[in-house]
Amino acid sequence: MEKYKVIIRTGTQKDAGTDAGLKIVVEGSKNKITWDDFDDVNDSDDLERGDINEYDKKSAFLGIIPRDLGDIKQLTVTYSAKKNDSWYLCSVSIINTSTHKQWDFIANRWLTNKMPSVTLTPSSVPIYTYYKVFIYTGEADNAGTDAKVHLNIVGNKNSYYLSDVNDPNDSDDFEAGDINQLIIASEKDLGDLKQITIGHNNKGGWYLDGVKIINMKTNQEWNFPVYRWLSESDDDGKIERTVPVGKEMTHYKYIGEYPPGDREPGWSNELNGICHDDSNWYIIQDGNIWKFPVSHDLNTTVKKEDLSKQIYKYHYGHHLGDSDCYNKYLFVPVTKDGAPYVVVFSTDDIHKVVARNVMVLPNGKAFSDMAWLAINPNNGLLFTSNGAITKNDPIYVYSIDFDKIRAGESNFLKLYAQVNLKDEEFDDYVERDCMQGGCFDGSNNLHLSNGYYKNKHSNKKGGITVFEIPNLSYNPNKIVLVKIKARSNQNHAFRFQFNSYGQEPEGLTYWDLDNGMAPGIKGQLHAIMIENNAASNFFNGGDDDLYFKHFKKI
Repeated sequence: MEKYKVIIRTGTQKDAGTDAGLKIVVEGSKNKITWDDFDDVNDSDDLERGDINEYDKKSAFLGIIPRDLGDIKQLTVTYSAKKNDSWYLCSVSIINTSTHKQWDFIANRWLTNKMPSVTLTPSSVPIYTYYKVFIYTGEADNAGTDAKVHLNIVGNKNSYYLSDVNDPNDSDDFEAGDINQLIIASEKDLGDLKQITIGHNNKGGWYLDGVKIINMKTNQEWNFPVYRWLSESDDDGKIERTVPVGKEMTHYKYIGEYPPGDREPGWSNELNGICHDDSNWYIIQDGNIWKFPVSHDLNTTVKKEDLSKQIYKYHYGHHLGDSDCYNKYLFVPVTKDGAPYVVVFSTDDIHKVVARNVMVLPNGKAFSDMAWLAINPNNGLLFTSNGAITKNDPIYVYSIDFDKIRAGESNFLKLYAQVNLKDEEFDDYVERDCMQGGCFDGSNNLHLSNGYYKNKHSNKKGGITVFEIPNLSYNPNKIVLVKIKARSNQNHAFRFQFNSYGQEPEGLTYWDLDNGMAPGIKGQLHAIMIENNAASNFFNGGDDDLYFKHFKKI
C-alpha cells in the first residue's frame, strides 16, 4: 500500500479561506482513487487564508486492498460549497512517501458553489520544494516572547528568508514550552541545509531551544540546537544568532493515554515502575514484578499470572522502584528491606533472584532511599540517586560487573562517576525531590520523573526533565554538571498534567512503538501517573487509578 502526502495551498486573497469539505479524485497510470475526509491534525481550522495544509493518505480500495496509482496523470478537486461560499485554491502537491516522487498541480482560481470543481494536470517541472519548520521555545523563566521573529535558511544550493515567522495554528507564538510549526513552499530546492540565522525585533527577550527543518519530499531533516537567550538583557546580549547544523534535539508532544485514563487493570495499585526489553513490558507494582508481552493489550484486566498468555508475576515484596532492563537482566531498586539495594533477575525467569547489591554512598554510608535506576544502553552505566537530587546529593553512576552477577556475588556495582543537574542558563541547580523514575533513550538523554501528590509538584518542581549526558570518564569523586534540555509542563506540547490532590508521577520508559506492535500505544516516551487511593479514597475507593501517558518525539 503506497502512502502519500497531499499538500494544499490556499490563497492569500481576501476571503480566500473556507470551512467547507472537499474531495479529490486522483487518476494514475495504473489506478484511480478518491480521497475525502481531509483533516490536517496540526491545524484546528484547515484551508484558511494563506494556509499550507498537509494530509496523509493511502492508496487502497475500501481502505484494505493496496492500489499502486503509478504515475499520476490528473486530479479533480471538488469543493462542497454552500450558496455564496468560495475558496481560492492555489495548488495541490502529491508526494509518494516511498519513492519521494512529487507531482505539482497549479490551480490559482476560485472555486464556488456554481463552479465547485477543477481538473488539473501536473506541471512538467517541480514548482515547489516544501519544508516543515519546527521552532522550540524553552522553559527557562520568562522564556517566551511577543517579538516579531525572522528566519533565514541557508542551503548549499539556495536560501530562503522569512521576515515574519508565524504558526498559523497558534494565536500566541513562541511562548514558554511552545513547539511552533509551519510549512514553507520554496520555489527553489535549498539543497543540503548548512545554517540558519534567527532573530527578532527586540520586543521582549526569548529563550530558544532550537529549530528543526524537514524536507517534506525526501524526509531529510536538519537540527539547529541553540539553547540560549536571544535577549539584550541576558546571556551575551545578542538578539540574532547564526546556527550551524547540529545534533538532534529532544522534544516531545503529548499524544494521549492508553489504557484510557482512570483505569484499575488489576496491577495499578502502588504502581511504581516500568521498563522493557525487545518484546516485553516489565511493570513494578506493590512488591510485584509483572512481565507482559508487548502484544498484550494493557487495557485488559489481569489479576494473576497466566502462563498460557506469557503473562508472568512474581511477588518479591518490599518497596520496588522504577527499574530497567539491560543485557537480558532486570535491575530493580529495593527499599523498606533494610539498607536500599539493587536486586537482579534474569529476563528469562523473573521468579528467581540472581544477585543483590547494597547501595553505599561515597562517604561509606548507606543510601537513605532509592526510587529509581536507569541504564544507558550505549555504555551499560547504571544511574541512580537517593530519594532527592540536590546540590550536595547528586546522581551516582555505576559500572556493572556481569561476571559477578552471573556468579551471584553481592558487589557487582562500582561507583564510576557523579552527575548533577543545572538549569537552562547553567546558573542554578535543578533539585528534584520525591524522585520517582528514570530512563534513557538511545542518544544519551536521561529522562527523570519526580513529584508527590502532597507536595504541590505540579509545576516546574515536578514532572519530567531531560538531560543530555556526555561521555563520562572513570572518576568516582568528580561531579559532572549537565544542562537541562527539556522539561514537561502543564499546558503546552510536552504536557504532563497532574495535580496535588492525589495524582503522582511514577516510572517512565523510552520505547519507539510507532510500529503498532503495542495495542493502543504509539510514541516513544511512556510515563506512568497514578491517582493515589490513599488521597482520593474518600471520593473513589478501590485501587490506585492508572494514567499511562504517551509522548511522541517531535
